[in-house]
This record gives sequence, structure tokens and C-alpha cells, in this order.
Amino acid sequence: MRRHLIGILAILLLLGAVYFWIWPPQTSFQDGLNAACSRAGVLAAVVWLAYGEIRRMPAWFWLSLPVLAVVLVKWPKQAVLLIPIIIALAMLRPRAKL
Repeated sequence: MRRHLIGILAILLLLGAVYFWIWPPQTSFQDGLNAACSRAGVLAAVVWLAYGEIRRMPAWFWLSLPVLAVVLVKWPKQAVLLIPIIIALAMLRPRAKL
């Protein structure tokens, strides 16, 4: 059910982006809304496509995201080191035996 809602949200946001592409924004509020619809629509579409894989993410990965956010807020230059480490840990996790 969640995947359907994410897909519907992605379609609505992308339709909003298309609306602003056809009729360009006239005010700064509409310009911000255009940017939000474009970016959030693409992000929702990507999440919709990857929903099956996202559900299989290990629990430690979701716990590492707040830690990553705190480190990035305090020391933004450390992102160069932290993001590859988390990606490597996600890729090197133990696999289930077939």
C-alpha cells in the first residue's frame, strides 16, 4: 500500500512540475513551489522504484543516518570520508546463504 501512495505522490508532484513548465511561475512563491515539485517528484519516483530494496535495508543503516546527519551538521568536510564508509559497509554486509 505504501508503494502505491509513493507512486501517486510522485505522479502528482511531477504533474505540478509539468504545470509550471508549461505555464512559468510569476511570483517567487510559485518559483519555490516549482522547484519543490520538481525535486520532490523526482525523489519520490526514485523511492517508488527502489521501494523493494529499501525495505531490505539492515537496521543498523537506518540508525547510522541520524549519526551521519549530526556529523555533517557539525563537520561538513567529513562527508567526504563518511559517505563512502557507509556505502562500503552496506555493500560488504553478510549475505544470506543460498
